[in-house]
Amino acid sequence: MIEDELIKIWQSSSNQERVKFEKSKLMIELQSSLGRLHRWWKYMELFEVALAVIGILVCVFIIFKVPFVLVKTAIALMIILAIILIIKYKGVRRFKPSDLEDNYLEYLKKNRQYLEVQKKFLKTYLYWGILPAYPIMLLCTIAVWEKVPLHFIAFNSLAVIAVGIYGYFLNKKRVKNEINPRIARVDKLIKELKE
Repeated sequence: MIEDELIKIWQSSSNQERVKFEKSKLMIELQSSLGRLHRWWKYMELFEVALAVIGILVCVFIIFKVPFVLVKTAIALMIILAIILIIKYKGVRRFKPSDLEDNYLEYLKKNRQYLEVQKKFLKTYLYWGILPAYPIMLLCTIAVWEKVPLHFIAFNSLAVIAVGIYGYFLNKKRVKNEINPRIARVDKLIKELKE
């Protein structure tokens, strides 16, 4: 009964009102989607930064326990890499728009910029987050070559390579499934609001 009345109201409404309704529906859906993405990004950032901080603390402890100079150098480089990771994550956060923008169109444009920054961050993670770890791993391997069993070195090297490959493909998947669709939706809504 109520559904029939709503259908009659919908059919009797003008096209302009229908377009307004469709725009508001798109706005609500996009807002919900962006909210989920922002929460996901916040938790991912929190997890990565916590791992980096724990890694730094462990590395500082290891520096004082390991007698090999090359291993100490490699660990110091790992600390620097972890600090760079923390700085990069904090750099992405400053692009996050606040909910209290001048108008909705500006809010969408700032969200689009934030999504582009996240996309670039995830796409370039290989170059500044993963690949720098390999020379550090090689330095550690050279330092302990004759002091630890070969199977231990091989296992560690394969584990680092596997984690790097997994991280690369995971970030690629995140860009494809999470970031790009939202950019397209933001672009669509910006276009509709400009009309």
